[in-house]
Amino acid sequence: MKGINRRQFIQYGMGGVAALVVGSDILFRPTVHAQVVQNLNFTITDAIKEMVTHNQVNTAECYFWIYKEATLPPESPGPHLFVYQGDTVGLSVTNGLDEPHAWSVPDLGFTTGPIAPGETWSGTFTPAISGAFLYYDDLNAPVNRMMGLHGALVVIPQAGVPDHNPTPYELPTPGVQKLFDDFGSTSHFPGLAWHEGDALTPAFRRFIWVTHEASPKLFAEVGEYPAGLDYPAAQFMQYFLRDPFQIHAYHTDNPGGNRVPQYFTINGQSGHFAHNSPYVTPMIRVGEPIVIHILNAGLWTHSMHLHANHFYVTSVNGAPSENPIWVDVYNVEPMDRIDYTVPCMRPPDIPNVGGIGYPVTPQTSVNGTPTWPPVEEFNRYHPGIGQIIAKDMHGNDIDLAERQSPLCYPMHDHSEPSQTAQGGNYNCGLISGIYFVGDRNTPGWHDFPLDHEFEMMLKARGTHVYGCSEYSDSGKGEPAPPVMEEEMIME
Repeated sequence: MKGINRRQFIQYGMGGVAALVVGSDILFRPTVHAQVVQNLNFTITDAIKEMVTHNQVNTAECYFWIYKEATLPPESPGPHLFVYQGDTVGLSVTNGLDEPHAWSVPDLGFTTGPIAPGETWSGTFTPAISGAFLYYDDLNAPVNRMMGLHGALVVIPQAGVPDHNPTPYELPTPGVQKLFDDFGSTSHFPGLAWHEGDALTPAFRRFIWVTHEASPKLFAEVGEYPAGLDYPAAQFMQYFLRDPFQIHAYHTDNPGGNRVPQYFTINGQSGHFAHNSPYVTPMIRVGEPIVIHILNAGLWTHSMHLHANHFYVTSVNGAPSENPIWVDVYNVEPMDRIDYTVPCMRPPDIPNVGGIGYPVTPQTSVNGTPTWPPVEEFNRYHPGIGQIIAKDMHGNDIDLAERQSPLCYPMHDHSEPSQTAQGGNYNCGLISGIYFVGDRNTPGWHDFPLDHEFEMMLKARGTHVYGCSEYSDSGKGEPAPPVMEEEMIME
């Protein structure tokens, strides 16, 4: 519904989700974008968000309700939150809309309860268990959550299993513990352990994928519903999932089309904005295993398929797996919390004499060079060097040749409609991937040669790898997550 103090909607493009690190004893060397804040301070408000594409018929804008943190630009979902298990978090939530709303983490047993329009809830909460969780508005489910009031909360365990490598879990199963013990210490997984880092890459490499779907027409209807009344949840579900198909979705007799979702996002981004973001898409070296926390805030089942590596499902809805399965696709149902642990092995489509992904002597290509590292591919340009020459504004020649780099593999959803935007623009939907920018296990190839524009994009985010600053250990089981662009530290 419309805000109490009526104002223009906030309009903004798709930016990276920020992160707040909560805890007085977390130490950082922050990037230039980092800020120090004392408490979580949210306002529940609304915004117009520019989505992935634009045309004259459909302006690619969508109305959202958002958790606006006081020191961050508006965005949906809300910022990623990181806190140590057992630490107390100060929280203030002001309801700027005109029906009751809440801020809740049901899996941790915490909620503010209903906050009346114009009122503020202030207090604290102390997460007692570790893991990756959704925080969201659990009132009038699923309407308030689907309208954009959700985000990710990662609770880092205070300690792991003595005399074993750290894992993301307080009580890992023997199977999960063995996997993390094997990283960096076995012939199959050479390189770094998950908790190891250096000047080239951070330790404890985590990514968060919050999946969601948005319907401009339905969300606008919710926003225009009479003040003080909840939009009927059953009606929302019916429209969102089962509104009849219309051949002429944007005919003048039916502006805006039907009410089914048109946008499918990861961390509020899709298409190019997700696939080329180092905060969504891992840009990593062979031999640097990662954990991806997938939190499905939407109403759509996703079958997330990552190319280049099979992944291990190491946790399902907060329970570490008894026997982590190594798969190439795994369903993520609505409200699921699934961890993919990716070994970041040599891609299996690289021929070698040992088997899939093994870091052994590669076979030789038809041109007589090794198939790994992919020197032939890196030396290829599109178009070829000197084939197309353009002019800059001063009349100087510009060679448009672009190096074929880095090694880019997609992540796509086997629930195929999620790959589209605006009702059909492919592949502008829920996509990501994995970029191999180097190899820790091949001497002299820590870093692959990169296309100039791609390298500039990474450097603009603070490093030539994936936008992480240096970190320092707090003395607990895990140092805080690396600070990224627009991240903040809470002390």
